[in-house]
Amino acid sequence: MDKEYWTTERLNRLYKDWPAETIDNLKAKIAKSDWRMGYHIQTETGLLNDPNGFSYFNGQWHLFYQAFPFGGIHGLKSWTHLVSDDLVHWSNTHKPMVPDNEYDRHGCYSGSAINVDDKLFLMYTGNVWEKMNEVRHPYQVGAWMDKENNITKLDQPLIANPPKGVTGHFRDPQVIKHGDYYYAFLGAQTTDKQGEIVVYRSNHVDRDWEFYSKLDIGNDNLGYMAECPNLLFVDGHPVLIFCPQGADKDSFSYDNVHPNAYIIADDINWDTMKLVNPSKMRQLDEGFDFYATQGLNAPDGRALISAWLGLPDTTYPSDDEGWEGGLSLVRELRVVDGNLVQQPVQETKSLFLDTESTFNGMELPKQSLIEFDVNHDSDNQIAITSGNTHLVIDIDNDCQKLTLHRKDVENDGKDETRSIRLNDGKINNCHLYFDNTVFELFINDGYQTMTGFFFHEDTHLNLNWTDVEDIKVTKLANINAPETK
Repeated sequence: MDKEYWTTERLNRLYKDWPAETIDNLKAKIAKSDWRMGYHIQTETGLLNDPNGFSYFNGQWHLFYQAFPFGGIHGLKSWTHLVSDDLVHWSNTHKPMVPDNEYDRHGCYSGSAINVDDKLFLMYTGNVWEKMNEVRHPYQVGAWMDKENNITKLDQPLIANPPKGVTGHFRDPQVIKHGDYYYAFLGAQTTDKQGEIVVYRSNHVDRDWEFYSKLDIGNDNLGYMAECPNLLFVDGHPVLIFCPQGADKDSFSYDNVHPNAYIIADDINWDTMKLVNPSKMRQLDEGFDFYATQGLNAPDGRALISAWLGLPDTTYPSDDEGWEGGLSLVRELRVVDGNLVQQPVQETKSLFLDTESTFNGMELPKQSLIEFDVNHDSDNQIAITSGNTHLVIDIDNDCQKLTLHRKDVENDGKDETRSIRLNDGKINNCHLYFDNTVFELFINDGYQTMTGFFFHEDTHLNLNWTDVEDIKVTKLANINAPETK
């Protein structure tokens, strides 16, 4: 990324002031990329990060994401708006929500959406820098969207200031309805630099929001900031998903710059805003690049999530091509024997094409599903190689440990690893959804997952394995391929 080019002025330039040819030039550059994805959501140009506004409205699924379309860098954020009929094939409405008023002039940051009286209500954080860009002032602001996907922002903020004892790190409202009230769960940082989740409520979604309570989650290890809180209800259990930046690694182990965590409870006391019998804090995904998860309790009864394929404070090789980031497959959540189980939604099967003939060293289609059972009589390995780069799964049956190795073009020849260990059972099977530069690994039918990027060196990918059983490779559709005439 050209740091000299990305001056403060360019990073904060209003969208209307960018030359029209900027996007066209980026599209031409990105069209030459060997790293684009085939069935994951990706940005047309520039940066994609947090998913937002995940909802079902007017007979369609809606999903927004934070975006900066003018380069692969975190500049002035807007919301790109996607719609889908099946949670797999997404189309851009080309009606983004851009920063354009005094309450979001330095960025439309993360938020959520809720269906109210045949309209969709959006609540999000408007980012504003004051005193010569030294003081962050967050506004929690609202907007209505009609059935033609036209967005109209409210004239005044819903919450004009952080609550007492909270810094300018106060953001990412998730709005849900319970009883007579709308509740907004927000990530916060206290003035003594501790993370917490606070709750506001109102009888009216578009006005009269008041501070209600701090959310008692039974765990104080929220680091210095608790981002992106989402409260879902999964098989009768409240499940809180959030990102505790700076969580103490002595009591919560993670390797990424920031973790994405969850807690399962038996119930929630709405009067005291306390999770009842909460579990320990656990990692939602054990891989390399998975953050800012957004969830939805859908009208059909499913609990669904999507996450940003990326991390804050991280650069990627694609930045130099003018794009960064993607969104995970939409996953359905279940709670089974106290465990949070994740699986791609059943609609993902619409991507399945032909079953490939498998042999060691085969060329792997860039869009594939690799399924295999674990041979418990020996250690197992499966490897995707490309030039001098690789993605390798090693399974040690004696230790019941799975280690994921990644050596890609940005690691200076180094091998990065992430490991999981099952203390209460064996590793039995793996399903690896592979999409050129993105992978999502589902272990034991989704009891654990590992997700990340793999920026390979060559245009060809080869698959090798040792001692795995019943390996199956299914080619998946490239639904992002440009249309040809």
